[in-house]
Amino acid sequence: MELVHAPVPELKSLLTESFEQWAENTGLDGANGGRRSCALSGGTTALIFLPALRAAKVDWSRITLFWADERAVDIVDPESNFGLAERMLLKPLGSRAPRALRMPMDLPLGEAATKYDDELATRLRGGALDLAILGVGEDGHVCSLFPGHPSTQLSPASPEKVSLRVVAIEDAPKFPRRRLSLTMHFILQTRTIWLMAIGPRKLPVLQAAFAKTQQSTPLDLVLQQGKDVSVFTDQVLRSALTSRRA
Repeated sequence: MELVHAPVPELKSLLTESFEQWAENTGLDGANGGRRSCALSGGTTALIFLPALRAAKVDWSRITLFWADERAVDIVDPESNFGLAERMLLKPLGSRAPRALRMPMDLPLGEAATKYDDELATRLRGGALDLAILGVGEDGHVCSLFPGHPSTQLSPASPEKVSLRVVAIEDAPKFPRRRLSLTMHFILQTRTIWLMAIGPRKLPVLQAAFAKTQQSTPLDLVLQQGKDVSVFTDQVLRSALTSRRA
């Protein structure tokens, strides 16, 4: 696990540099034809990491973008995660833009979850995502998985649901209440996870996640069980973790 700390302007540069290194290093691997997969979240942290990705000098034709979660709103709605990425990343890249597979929010929510689950299974050939760039909520939620909500359970009650990649959420504790999200089970399989925790309101939950061993929030689960996790933050943490500064 790595803690990357810097003021926001330097953090953007570090994200650009890290994304370039990730694309270059993983591109050397011949698996899956040299293509790589990256899932994006939305929210306020996307206003920081999307411009950082846009500035990266990478071969976007070898990268496929997926979404870690989405709100059940129209693509032109300000709450749409895909809509935000389209405005800040895809359209500015123009002809260089990568393949981007959005969650089908024009379908009934349960049907949309099944369709995107199938899309992930097919595109990833039954494997895991290469990279996920995820925001962190003030309550420790990740994607649209909220503390205490049934959707966050690592092992669903029904055995057939354990392998699901996408979950439909009808009653999220935060507006908009209807959402799609990658499941915790699938997130934890991701080869590399970058968590974005920006602003002083994220410091308490982030500090608590580093300090305790219990699993009370989705953030705790990702930090404790994720395979290769880096936290990008502008906040100063009391931590013994290896850290990197701009």
